[in-house]
Amino acid sequence: MNDLLVYQTSDPDFADRAVSALSEAGVPCYRTGIGARHLNATTGNWTDKQIFIYIERQEDLERANEILIGIGAVVDEPPGFPHRWWLLILVAAVTVLALLVAKR
Repeated sequence: MNDLLVYQTSDPDFADRAVSALSEAGVPCYRTGIGARHLNATTGNWTDKQIFIYIERQEDLERANEILIGIGAVVDEPPGFPHRWWLLILVAAVTVLALLVAKR
């Protein structure tokens, strides 16, 4: 099976909209899982039952992502480097600390 996982959610309504939008755009897809969020009585924590949305063709990936984002899918941003000012402040603080330690 060469199907590609394109999105994961616990929201069954969003999953239905996503599969419908993808299908209407001619992107062969399907979903697995039931979704829903419930309180686990044993642990007292919220548990998400996930829904997985798959597309059948790799070449549809870019179009599928555009469609999912268009209907409100959350996009995870990769972690980046801190802003240059933060690095400058950190270097200055370490330098000052090193000078104070060296004087004593």
